[in-house]
Amino acid sequence: MTRFRSCRRVPTVRRERGVALVAALAILLILTIIGVAAMRTSSLEERMAGNIQDATYAFEAAESALNKALNESGGVSLTTDVTRTYAFGGSSATVTTSFKQFAPPKRGSGFSNKEFDSANFDQQSEGSTPSGARSVVHRGVAQIVPKAQ
Repeated sequence: MTRFRSCRRVPTVRRERGVALVAALAILLILTIIGVAAMRTSSLEERMAGNIQDATYAFEAAESALNKALNESGGVSLTTDVTRTYAFGGSSATVTTSFKQFAPPKRGSGFSNKEFDSANFDQQSEGSTPSGARSVVHRGVAQIVPKAQ
């Protein structure tokens, strides 16, 4: 019987250049850089969301303090500025109400401009949170008063 020898040659030992290793390390380095960048981005977004939340708490405290100051008796004065401080959980707000001027009542208000005046006030509320977020809100308020004789 005749045996056929394969035509393949057995490779001789040559110098391996390590291209596969270098390529794998380069890909690993690129993936590491992408991962670190993603982590930094997500932590930055988390801080930004926390800051927005704190700013919203400060704004809500300022708005709530304006409403509370308007609903309390003695919250407005024609002669002096009235300043009050309110606490809302961890947030707080300071409201200053100051008299600006007398003006005729608005048309359609049901009050005669011969018998009544509208006392106009400016309210400024500054809300703050423990983290340092601040919000300032201004509001104009009018109160109908009898005309001075």
